[in-house]
Amino acid sequence: MIWSIAWKNVWRNKKRSLVVIIAVTIGIIAGVLLVGIMEGWTTQRLHDAIYNEVSHVQIHNNEYLRNEEIGLTVDQTGQVIQSLDSLREISGWVQRTKLVAMAGTPWANAGVVVYGIDPEKEKKITEICRKIVPGGGDYLDSAHRGGILIGDKVADLLKLKQYNLTDTVLVKLAGVIPEPVVLHLEPLRNIRFKSYKEFTEALKKELGTRELNKYGLLITGQALDYRIRNKIQITLSDVRGNPVQGIFRVCGIYKTTNAGFDQASVFVNARELADLYGGNEVLTHEIAILCNSIDDAHTVKEKLDGNFKGNAVRTWRELAPDAAMLHDFIFLYYFVFVGIIMLALAFGIINTMMMAVLERTKELGMLMAIGMNHRRIFSMIMLETIFLTFAGALAGMLLGWAIALALGKTGIHFSGWGEGFEAIGFAARVYPVVKPGFIFFTTLMVIFTALVASVWPARKALKLIPVEALRTE
Repeated sequence: MIWSIAWKNVWRNKKRSLVVIIAVTIGIIAGVLLVGIMEGWTTQRLHDAIYNEVSHVQIHNNEYLRNEEIGLTVDQTGQVIQSLDSLREISGWVQRTKLVAMAGTPWANAGVVVYGIDPEKEKKITEICRKIVPGGGDYLDSAHRGGILIGDKVADLLKLKQYNLTDTVLVKLAGVIPEPVVLHLEPLRNIRFKSYKEFTEALKKELGTRELNKYGLLITGQALDYRIRNKIQITLSDVRGNPVQGIFRVCGIYKTTNAGFDQASVFVNARELADLYGGNEVLTHEIAILCNSIDDAHTVKEKLDGNFKGNAVRTWRELAPDAAMLHDFIFLYYFVFVGIIMLALAFGIINTMMMAVLERTKELGMLMAIGMNHRRIFSMIMLETIFLTFAGALAGMLLGWAIALALGKTGIHFSGWGEGFEAIGFAARVYPVVKPGFIFFTTLMVIFTALVASVWPARKALKLIPVEALRTE
Protein backbone atom coordinates (compact mmCIF):
# COMPACT_ATOMS: atom_id res chain seq x y z
CA MET A 1 0.00 0.00 0.00
CA ILE A 2 2.88 2.40 0.83
CA TRP A 3 4.37 1.83 -2.63
CA SER A 4 1.06 2.60 -4.32
CA ILE A 5 0.48 5.73 -2.25
CA ALA A 6 4.04 6.98 -2.87
CA TRP A 7 3.69 6.56 -6.65
CA LYS A 8 0.34 8.43 -6.69
CA ASN A 9 1.80 11.23 -4.55
CA VAL A 10 4.55 11.81 -7.15
CA TRP A 11 1.87 12.77 -9.69
CA ARG A 12 -0.27 14.93 -7.48
CA ASN A 13 1.61 17.97 -8.75
CA LYS A 14 2.43 16.90 -12.30
CA LYS A 15 4.18 20.08 -13.44
CA ARG A 16 6.60 20.14 -10.53
CA SER A 17 7.33 16.43 -10.80
CA LEU A 18 7.89 16.68 -14.56
CA VAL A 19 10.32 19.58 -14.10
CA VAL A 20 12.43 17.45 -11.73
CA ILE A 21 12.18 14.36 -13.95
CA ILE A 22 13.24 16.35 -17.03
CA ALA A 23 16.14 17.90 -15.10
CA VAL A 24 17.31 14.45 -13.98
CA THR A 25 16.87 13.11 -17.53
CA ILE A 26 19.00 15.89 -19.05
CA GLY A 27 21.62 15.50 -16.33
CA ILE A 28 21.90 11.73 -16.87
CA ILE A 29 22.09 12.18 -20.67
CA ALA A 30 24.96 14.62 -20.17
CA GLY A 31 26.68 12.18 -17.80
CA VAL A 32 26.28 9.24 -20.18
CA LEU A 33 27.68 11.23 -23.12
CA LEU A 34 30.60 12.65 -21.11
CA VAL A 35 31.60 9.24 -19.82
CA GLY A 36 30.96 7.69 -23.25
CA ILE A 37 33.35 10.18 -24.85
CA MET A 38 35.96 9.58 -22.14
CA GLU A 39 35.55 5.81 -22.49
CA GLY A 40 35.86 6.14 -26.26
CA TRP A 41 39.07 8.15 -25.95
CA THR A 42 40.48 5.70 -23.42
CA THR A 43 39.67 2.70 -25.61
CA GLN A 44 41.12 4.42 -28.68
CA ARG A 45 44.31 5.52 -26.89
CA LEU A 46 44.94 2.05 -25.47
CA HIS A 47 44.27 0.36 -28.81
CA ASP A 48 46.51 2.74 -30.75
CA ALA A 49 49.29 2.56 -28.16
CA ILE A 50 49.39 -1.24 -28.40
CA TYR A 51 48.75 -1.78 -32.11
CA ASN A 52 50.65 1.22 -33.50
CA GLU A 53 53.36 2.12 -31.03
CA VAL A 54 54.51 -0.32 -28.33
CA SER A 55 52.71 -3.72 -28.64
CA HIS A 56 51.95 -5.63 -25.43
CA VAL A 57 55.56 -6.35 -24.47
CA GLN A 58 58.97 -5.15 -25.66
CA ILE A 59 62.46 -6.52 -25.04
CA HIS A 60 65.64 -4.41 -25.14
CA ASN A 61 69.20 -4.73 -23.89
CA ASN A 62 69.44 -3.20 -20.40
CA GLU A 63 72.17 -0.81 -21.51
CA TYR A 64 70.33 0.21 -24.67
CA LEU A 65 67.67 1.90 -22.57
CA ARG A 66 70.34 4.14 -21.04
CA ASN A 67 72.38 4.77 -24.18
CA GLU A 68 70.93 3.95 -27.59
CA GLU A 69 74.19 2.83 -29.20
CA ILE A 70 74.19 0.66 -32.29
CA GLY A 71 76.10 -2.20 -30.63
CA LEU A 72 73.70 -2.66 -27.70
CA THR A 73 71.51 -5.35 -29.22
CA VAL A 74 69.13 -7.73 -27.42
CA ASP A 75 71.21 -10.12 -25.30
CA GLN A 76 71.07 -13.83 -26.30
CA THR A 77 68.73 -13.08 -29.20
CA GLY A 78 68.58 -16.72 -30.37
CA GLN A 79 67.60 -18.07 -26.96
CA VAL A 80 65.04 -15.28 -26.52
CA ILE A 81 63.39 -16.20 -29.83
CA GLN A 82 63.25 -19.89 -28.83
CA SER A 83 61.53 -18.90 -25.58
CA LEU A 84 59.01 -16.72 -27.42
CA ASP A 85 58.09 -19.57 -29.75
CA SER A 86 57.33 -21.78 -26.74
CA LEU A 87 54.96 -19.35 -24.99
CA ARG A 88 51.27 -20.03 -25.60
CA GLU A 89 50.29 -16.53 -24.46
CA ILE A 90 51.98 -14.95 -27.51
CA SER A 91 50.24 -14.52 -30.86
CA GLY A 92 53.22 -12.99 -32.67
CA TRP A 93 56.51 -11.10 -32.40
CA VAL A 94 58.92 -9.13 -34.59
CA GLN A 95 62.57 -8.12 -34.44
CA ARG A 96 63.51 -4.53 -35.18
CA THR A 97 66.65 -2.52 -35.72
CA LYS A 98 66.26 0.88 -34.05
CA LEU A 99 68.68 3.72 -34.79
CA VAL A 100 68.67 7.45 -34.15
CA ALA A 101 69.39 9.34 -37.38
CA MET A 102 69.09 12.61 -39.24
CA ALA A 103 66.74 12.80 -42.21
CA GLY A 104 67.20 15.47 -44.84
CA THR A 105 65.67 16.77 -48.06
CA PRO A 106 66.79 19.73 -50.20
CA TRP A 107 64.39 21.90 -48.18
CA ALA A 108 64.75 20.81 -44.53
CA ASN A 109 66.23 18.39 -41.96
CA ALA A 110 64.74 16.55 -38.98
CA GLY A 111 65.88 14.11 -36.32
CA VAL A 112 64.15 10.73 -36.56
CA VAL A 113 64.24 7.18 -35.21
CA VAL A 114 64.76 4.72 -38.06
CA TYR A 115 63.18 1.30 -37.59
CA GLY A 116 64.57 -1.53 -39.69
CA ILE A 117 61.71 -4.01 -40.09
CA ASP A 118 60.47 -7.01 -42.01
CA PRO A 119 57.40 -5.41 -43.68
CA GLU A 120 55.40 -8.65 -43.97
CA LYS A 121 55.94 -9.70 -40.35
CA GLU A 122 55.28 -6.16 -39.13
CA LYS A 123 51.80 -6.24 -40.69
CA LYS A 124 50.85 -9.01 -38.25
CA ILE A 125 51.90 -7.00 -35.19
CA THR A 126 51.04 -3.37 -35.94
CA GLU A 127 48.37 -1.49 -37.88
CA ILE A 128 50.71 1.06 -39.46
CA CYS A 129 50.03 -0.52 -42.86
CA ARG A 130 46.38 0.58 -42.51
CA LYS A 131 47.26 4.18 -41.64
CA ILE A 132 48.49 5.34 -45.05
CA VAL A 133 46.95 8.76 -45.74
CA PRO A 134 44.80 9.26 -48.88
CA GLY A 135 47.14 10.04 -51.75
CA GLY A 136 50.10 9.14 -49.53
CA GLY A 137 51.55 6.22 -51.48
CA ASP A 138 51.87 2.65 -50.24
CA TYR A 139 53.23 0.60 -47.37
CA LEU A 140 56.78 -0.79 -47.50
CA ASP A 141 57.23 -3.59 -50.02
CA SER A 142 60.07 -6.07 -49.66
CA ALA A 143 60.14 -6.54 -53.42
CA HIS A 144 60.99 -2.88 -54.09
CA ARG A 145 64.31 -1.70 -52.66
CA GLY A 146 65.11 1.71 -51.25
CA GLY A 147 61.68 2.61 -49.89
CA ILE A 148 61.07 4.54 -46.69
CA LEU A 149 57.75 4.94 -44.87
CA ILE A 150 57.47 8.24 -42.99
CA GLY A 151 54.91 9.84 -40.69
CA ASP A 152 52.71 12.77 -41.70
CA LYS A 153 54.55 15.03 -39.25
CA VAL A 154 57.96 14.01 -40.65
CA ALA A 155 56.65 14.84 -44.12
CA ASP A 156 55.61 18.23 -42.79
CA LEU A 157 59.02 18.89 -41.20
CA LEU A 158 60.88 17.83 -44.34
CA LYS A 159 58.52 19.92 -46.49
CA LEU A 160 57.25 16.90 -48.38
CA LYS A 161 53.70 18.11 -47.77
CA GLN A 162 53.36 20.82 -50.38
CA TYR A 163 50.38 22.72 -51.75
CA ASN A 164 49.65 23.41 -55.39
CA LEU A 165 46.46 24.70 -57.02
CA THR A 166 46.86 22.91 -60.33
CA ASP A 167 44.36 23.08 -63.17
CA THR A 168 42.91 19.74 -62.08
CA VAL A 169 42.48 20.96 -58.49
CA LEU A 170 40.75 24.16 -59.60
CA VAL A 171 38.34 22.18 -61.79
CA LYS A 172 37.45 19.98 -58.78
CA LEU A 173 36.95 23.05 -56.57
CA ALA A 174 34.71 24.68 -59.20
CA GLY A 175 32.19 21.90 -58.62
CA VAL A 176 31.90 22.43 -54.85
CA ILE A 177 32.55 26.13 -54.13
CA PRO A 178 31.11 29.31 -55.72
CA GLU A 179 32.65 30.49 -58.98
CA PRO A 180 33.69 33.94 -57.59
CA VAL A 181 35.81 32.16 -54.93
CA VAL A 182 37.49 30.03 -57.62
CA LEU A 183 38.24 33.16 -59.66
CA HIS A 184 39.95 34.70 -56.62
CA LEU A 185 42.28 31.69 -56.57
CA GLU A 186 43.53 32.26 -60.12
CA PRO A 187 46.66 34.21 -59.04
CA LEU A 188 47.78 31.10 -57.09
CA ARG A 189 47.38 28.72 -60.02
CA ASN A 190 50.33 26.28 -60.43
CA ILE A 191 52.41 27.95 -57.70
CA ARG A 192 53.97 25.34 -55.39
CA PHE A 193 53.98 26.24 -51.68
CA LYS A 194 56.36 24.24 -49.49
CA SER A 195 54.47 24.62 -46.20
CA TYR A 196 50.96 24.98 -44.83
CA LYS A 197 51.85 28.37 -43.38
CA GLU A 198 52.98 29.77 -46.73
CA PHE A 199 49.85 28.50 -48.46
CA THR A 200 47.40 29.85 -45.87
CA GLU A 201 49.11 33.25 -45.91
CA ALA A 202 48.73 33.34 -49.68
CA LEU A 203 45.03 32.40 -49.36
CA LYS A 204 44.47 35.22 -46.87
CA LYS A 205 45.70 37.73 -49.44
CA GLU A 206 43.28 36.47 -52.11
CA LEU A 207 40.17 35.56 -50.07
CA GLY A 208 38.08 37.47 -47.59
CA THR A 209 37.84 36.33 -43.95
CA ARG A 210 34.36 34.92 -44.46
CA GLU A 211 35.36 32.96 -47.57
CA LEU A 212 38.53 31.70 -45.92
CA ASN A 213 36.67 30.46 -42.84
CA LYS A 214 34.03 28.75 -44.95
CA TYR A 215 36.15 27.19 -47.72
CA GLY A 216 39.72 27.31 -46.38
CA LEU A 217 39.88 23.70 -45.16
CA LEU A 218 38.34 22.37 -48.37
CA ILE A 219 40.76 24.32 -50.57
CA THR A 220 43.75 23.28 -48.48
CA GLY A 221 42.74 19.63 -48.57
CA GLN A 222 42.37 19.62 -52.35
CA ALA A 223 45.66 21.48 -52.89
CA LEU A 224 47.69 19.15 -50.66
CA ASP A 225 50.36 17.31 -52.64
CA TYR A 226 52.48 14.61 -50.96
CA ARG A 227 55.92 14.32 -52.59
CA ILE A 228 55.87 10.55 -52.98
CA ARG A 229 59.08 9.01 -54.42
CA ASN A 230 61.04 12.05 -53.26
CA LYS A 231 64.57 11.27 -52.06
CA ILE A 232 65.43 11.42 -48.34
CA GLN A 233 69.01 11.31 -47.13
CA ILE A 234 69.48 9.35 -43.90
CA THR A 235 72.63 10.06 -41.85
CA LEU A 236 73.57 7.72 -38.98
CA SER A 237 76.55 6.04 -37.31
CA ASP A 238 77.76 2.68 -38.61
CA VAL A 239 78.97 -0.25 -36.48
CA ARG A 240 82.40 1.42 -36.14
CA GLY A 241 80.93 4.72 -35.02
CA ASN A 242 81.60 6.54 -38.28
CA PRO A 243 78.90 8.68 -39.91
CA VAL A 244 77.37 7.16 -43.04
CA GLN A 245 74.70 8.36 -45.41
CA GLY A 246 72.10 6.57 -47.48
CA ILE A 247 69.44 7.63 -49.92
CA PHE A 248 65.87 6.30 -49.65
CA ARG A 249 62.76 7.20 -51.61
CA VAL A 250 59.44 7.91 -49.92
CA CYS A 251 57.12 4.99 -50.68
CA GLY A 252 54.33 6.07 -48.36
CA ILE A 253 53.18 8.44 -45.64
CA TYR A 254 51.21 7.26 -42.63
CA LYS A 255 49.26 9.12 -39.97
CA THR A 256 48.24 7.78 -36.55
CA THR A 257 46.43 9.54 -33.72
CA ASN A 258 49.74 10.27 -31.96
CA ALA A 259 51.53 13.22 -33.57
CA GLY A 260 54.59 12.64 -31.36
CA PHE A 261 55.01 9.10 -32.71
CA ASP A 262 54.48 10.26 -36.30
CA GLN A 263 57.05 13.02 -35.88
CA ALA A 264 59.82 10.63 -34.79
CA SER A 265 59.31 7.25 -36.47
CA VAL A 266 60.28 6.20 -39.99
CA PHE A 267 60.46 2.63 -41.33
CA VAL A 268 62.78 0.96 -43.83
CA ASN A 269 63.61 -2.61 -44.78
CA ALA A 270 65.89 -4.11 -42.10
CA ARG A 271 68.27 -5.71 -44.62
CA GLU A 272 68.71 -2.43 -46.51
CA LEU A 273 69.41 -0.61 -43.25
CA ALA A 274 72.01 -3.24 -42.38
CA ASP A 275 73.75 -2.57 -45.70
CA LEU A 276 73.97 1.08 -44.70
CA TYR A 277 75.46 0.63 -41.23
CA GLY A 278 77.72 -2.19 -42.41
CA GLY A 279 76.48 -5.10 -40.33
CA ASN A 280 77.12 -8.67 -41.49
CA GLU A 281 73.73 -9.48 -40.01
CA VAL A 282 70.62 -7.57 -39.15
CA LEU A 283 70.97 -6.13 -35.64
CA THR A 284 68.10 -6.61 -33.19
CA HIS A 285 67.67 -3.69 -30.81
CA GLU A 286 64.01 -4.34 -30.05
CA ILE A 287 61.64 -7.29 -30.01
CA ALA A 288 57.95 -6.35 -30.01
CA ILE A 289 55.52 -8.98 -28.77
CA LEU A 290 51.77 -9.21 -29.29
CA CYS A 291 49.89 -11.38 -26.79
CA ASN A 292 46.61 -13.22 -27.18
CA SER A 293 45.10 -10.91 -24.59
CA ILE A 294 46.14 -7.70 -22.88
CA ASP A 295 45.92 -9.59 -19.57
CA ASP A 296 48.69 -11.97 -20.71
CA ALA A 297 51.30 -9.20 -20.92
CA HIS A 298 52.29 -9.45 -17.25
CA THR A 299 52.54 -13.25 -17.43
CA VAL A 300 54.85 -13.06 -20.46
CA LYS A 301 57.00 -10.47 -18.70
CA GLU A 302 57.40 -12.68 -15.62
CA LYS A 303 58.39 -15.72 -17.69
CA LEU A 304 60.98 -13.82 -19.73
CA ASP A 305 62.36 -11.77 -16.84
CA GLY A 306 63.55 -14.84 -15.00
CA ASN A 307 65.54 -16.27 -17.92
CA PHE A 308 67.33 -13.30 -19.47
CA LYS A 309 68.86 -10.95 -16.93
CA GLY A 310 70.78 -8.96 -19.54
CA ASN A 311 67.55 -7.73 -21.12
CA ALA A 312 64.81 -5.39 -19.98
CA VAL A 313 61.31 -6.78 -20.50
CA ARG A 314 58.66 -4.09 -20.29
CA THR A 315 54.90 -4.28 -20.71
CA TRP A 316 52.63 -1.74 -22.34
CA ARG A 317 52.02 -0.22 -18.90
CA GLU A 318 55.66 0.87 -18.67
CA LEU A 319 55.96 1.76 -22.35
CA ALA A 320 52.74 3.81 -22.56
CA PRO A 321 52.07 5.06 -19.00
CA ASP A 322 49.51 7.61 -20.20
CA ALA A 323 47.32 4.85 -21.69
CA ALA A 324 47.79 2.74 -18.54
CA MET A 325 46.71 5.62 -16.31
CA LEU A 326 43.55 6.22 -18.35
CA HIS A 327 42.77 2.50 -18.31
CA ASP A 328 43.24 2.21 -14.53
CA PHE A 329 41.39 5.36 -13.55
CA ILE A 330 38.33 5.08 -15.78
CA PHE A 331 36.18 4.13 -12.78
CA LEU A 332 37.33 7.32 -11.04
CA TYR A 333 36.15 9.28 -14.09
CA TYR A 334 32.77 7.56 -13.75
CA PHE A 335 32.55 8.62 -10.13
CA VAL A 336 33.65 12.22 -10.75
CA PHE A 337 31.40 12.92 -13.75
CA VAL A 338 28.29 11.19 -12.44
CA GLY A 339 28.95 12.33 -8.86
CA ILE A 340 29.05 16.02 -9.83
CA ILE A 341 25.83 15.68 -11.84
CA MET A 342 24.06 13.78 -9.05
CA LEU A 343 25.22 16.33 -6.45
CA ALA A 344 23.74 19.17 -8.50
CA LEU A 345 20.49 17.29 -9.07
CA ALA A 346 20.21 16.33 -5.38
CA PHE A 347 19.58 19.95 -4.36
CA GLY A 348 16.71 20.23 -6.83
CA ILE A 349 15.22 16.95 -5.63
CA ILE A 350 15.51 17.99 -1.98
CA ASN A 351 13.83 21.33 -2.72
CA THR A 352 10.96 19.61 -4.55
CA MET A 353 10.36 17.09 -1.76
CA MET A 354 10.55 19.79 0.92
CA MET A 355 7.83 21.71 -0.92
CA ALA A 356 5.76 18.52 -1.15
CA VAL A 357 6.07 17.94 2.60
CA LEU A 358 5.16 21.54 3.46
CA GLU A 359 2.11 21.45 1.19
CA ARG A 360 0.91 18.22 2.82
CA THR A 361 1.53 19.19 6.44
CA LYS A 362 -2.15 18.80 7.40
CA GLU A 363 -2.43 15.53 5.48
CA LEU A 364 0.68 14.06 7.14
CA GLY A 365 -0.61 15.16 10.55
CA MET A 366 -3.88 13.36 9.86
CA LEU A 367 -2.06 10.16 8.82
CA MET A 368 -0.08 10.26 12.05
CA ALA A 369 -3.23 10.94 14.07
CA ILE A 370 -5.03 7.86 12.70
CA GLY A 371 -2.07 5.63 13.50
CA MET A 372 0.52 5.65 10.70
CA ASN A 373 3.86 5.20 12.45
CA HIS A 374 7.09 7.06 11.78
CA ARG A 375 8.65 4.16 9.86
CA ARG A 376 5.85 4.18 7.29
CA ILE A 377 5.91 7.96 6.97
CA PHE A 378 9.66 7.83 6.39
CA SER A 379 9.28 4.97 3.86
CA MET A 380 6.58 6.86 1.95
CA ILE A 381 8.70 10.02 1.59
CA MET A 382 11.74 7.96 0.66
CA LEU A 383 9.85 6.01 -2.00
CA GLU A 384 8.42 9.18 -3.50
CA THR A 385 11.97 10.55 -3.84
CA ILE A 386 13.24 7.30 -5.38
CA PHE A 387 10.33 7.14 -7.87
CA LEU A 388 10.83 10.78 -8.83
CA THR A 389 14.58 10.38 -9.34
CA PHE A 390 14.52 6.96 -10.96
CA ALA A 391 11.87 7.96 -13.52
CA GLY A 392 14.17 10.69 -14.82
CA ALA A 393 17.28 8.52 -14.54
CA LEU A 394 15.74 5.66 -16.50
CA ALA A 395 14.67 8.00 -19.31
CA GLY A 396 18.10 9.67 -19.24
CA MET A 397 20.02 6.38 -19.40
CA LEU A 398 17.90 5.06 -22.28
CA LEU A 399 18.13 8.29 -24.29
CA GLY A 400 21.81 8.78 -23.44
CA TRP A 401 22.62 5.20 -24.43
CA ALA A 402 20.71 5.61 -27.73
CA ILE A 403 22.50 8.88 -28.55
CA ALA A 404 25.90 7.40 -27.62
CA LEU A 405 25.15 4.34 -29.77
CA ALA A 406 24.36 6.56 -32.77
CA LEU A 407 27.43 8.73 -32.22
CA GLY A 408 29.51 5.58 -31.73
CA LYS A 409 28.91 4.79 -35.40
CA THR A 410 29.44 8.27 -36.85
CA GLY A 411 31.92 9.62 -34.30
CA ILE A 412 32.29 13.15 -32.92
CA HIS A 413 34.90 15.21 -34.73
CA PHE A 414 36.64 17.89 -32.65
CA SER A 415 38.13 19.53 -35.73
CA GLY A 416 38.91 22.81 -33.97
CA TRP A 417 41.07 21.05 -31.39
CA GLY A 418 42.28 18.12 -33.53
CA GLU A 419 45.94 19.14 -33.62
CA GLY A 420 46.03 19.63 -29.85
CA PHE A 421 44.42 16.23 -29.18
CA GLU A 422 46.78 14.44 -31.57
CA ALA A 423 49.77 16.09 -29.88
CA ILE A 424 48.95 14.08 -26.72
CA GLY A 425 47.94 10.89 -28.50
CA PHE A 426 44.16 11.30 -28.79
CA ALA A 427 42.18 11.10 -32.00
CA ALA A 428 40.36 14.21 -33.23
CA ARG A 429 37.38 11.96 -33.99
CA VAL A 430 36.10 10.05 -30.96
CA TYR A 431 33.57 7.22 -30.94
CA PRO A 432 31.63 7.21 -27.64
CA VAL A 433 31.39 3.87 -25.85
CA VAL A 434 28.88 3.08 -23.07
CA LYS A 435 29.64 -0.15 -21.23
CA PRO A 436 27.15 -2.18 -19.12
CA GLY A 437 29.34 -1.57 -16.07
CA PHE A 438 28.71 2.16 -16.35
CA ILE A 439 24.93 1.65 -16.54
CA PHE A 440 25.06 -0.49 -13.40
CA PHE A 441 27.25 2.09 -11.64
CA THR A 442 24.91 4.93 -12.63
CA THR A 443 21.90 3.00 -11.33
CA LEU A 444 23.59 2.60 -7.95
CA MET A 445 24.50 6.30 -7.89
CA VAL A 446 20.90 7.28 -8.69
CA ILE A 447 19.51 5.10 -5.90
CA PHE A 448 22.13 6.43 -3.47
CA THR A 449 21.34 10.04 -4.44
CA ALA A 450 17.61 9.45 -4.01
CA LEU A 451 18.13 7.90 -0.57
CA VAL A 452 20.35 10.77 0.59
CA ALA A 453 18.00 13.39 -0.87
CA SER A 454 15.02 11.81 0.90
CA VAL A 455 16.52 12.03 4.40
CA TRP A 456 15.99 15.76 5.01
CA PRO A 457 12.36 15.94 3.75
CA ALA A 458 11.51 12.71 5.60
CA ARG A 459 13.00 14.02 8.87
CA LYS A 460 11.02 17.21 8.36
CA ALA A 461 7.84 15.14 8.08
CA LEU A 462 8.71 13.07 11.17
CA LYS A 463 9.15 16.23 13.28
CA LEU A 464 5.52 17.24 12.66
CA ILE A 465 3.26 17.19 15.73
CA PRO A 466 -0.12 15.75 14.67
CA VAL A 467 -2.23 18.20 16.72
CA GLU A 468 -0.41 21.27 15.35
CA ALA A 469 -0.28 19.86 11.85
CA LEU A 470 -4.07 19.38 11.80
CA ARG A 471 -4.53 23.06 12.58
CA THR A 472 -2.51 24.09 9.53
CA GLU A 473 -4.56 25.78 6.81
